[in-house]
Amino acid sequence: MPATGNKSYHPLSLSIRIHADGFSFFVCDPQTSSLVRGEHFRRTDSVPLAQQLQQGLCRPDYFNRQIDQTYVLLCSPATRVPLEEFHRDEAAAIYGHTFASEDIQELRVAYTIQPQLESVELYAIPRDIEETILQFYPTARFFASRAMLMERLLHYDEDIRAAACRHLYLCPEEQGFSLFSFEGGHLHYANTFSADSTVDALYYILNVWQTLGFSATEDHLVHCLAATDDSGALQQVLSEYILHVDVASHDDIFSNVPLAHEKQVPADLKALLLNRL
Repeated sequence: MPATGNKSYHPLSLSIRIHADGFSFFVCDPQTSSLVRGEHFRRTDSVPLAQQLQQGLCRPDYFNRQIDQTYVLLCSPATRVPLEEFHRDEAAAIYGHTFASEDIQELRVAYTIQPQLESVELYAIPRDIEETILQFYPTARFFASRAMLMERLLHYDEDIRAAACRHLYLCPEEQGFSLFSFEGGHLHYANTFSADSTVDALYYILNVWQTLGFSATEDHLVHCLAATDDSGALQQVLSEYILHVDVASHDDIFSNVPLAHEKQVPADLKALLLNRL
């Protein structure tokens, strides 16, 4: 919403993160790259998520003339195709075949082209969610959660890479975790798993580790901790099978970024805002 002659106008950005448990609002100051306000809304069975979202956006904290930019981060299921094999007119069909249980009629399949990763991320935006947000902010921009995080981890991987070893990145999520690896400055592996226990997580991680041909004594598993995460049990059991289990905090991954210290802001949103604020 542009200002019209009011000197007290101070532009802010609103980030809306749609995730499995509900949604979150984050208001940031682009001038200082700092968090102004953050709030989480849990999904309820009695009210559709789009209606909950509308109720939240009606509040003056989140719909006012100071909001100059609006970003929407979707933590929805996603798949990837090599950039050289991507055709825009095939995006919806590929997504529909990959996630056959999803009602494709209720979704708009979107994509994020990632030239550095030589990959294209295909994800879906629920149509009712999109329509609700665009009613308030017609210029809102939509992004895929893991696409933003992968771009940031690629840069981090380049900063810490040693010639003699490779890294597998373990990133916790609301209902499981994702694993990423990079080779030669490009995406080598990416997948997401649901795990209800440490035993389940260990099984998936070691299976990927072995499938990718990682060395238990030379290569590194990098546990990217959530800002409020304490996964000591998983780290301890992983260290029984992998010699180098490193911990990367938000301060490590987002060095010299004021938002890195905001514990309530998840890593994928920090990665998005790092490139946009």
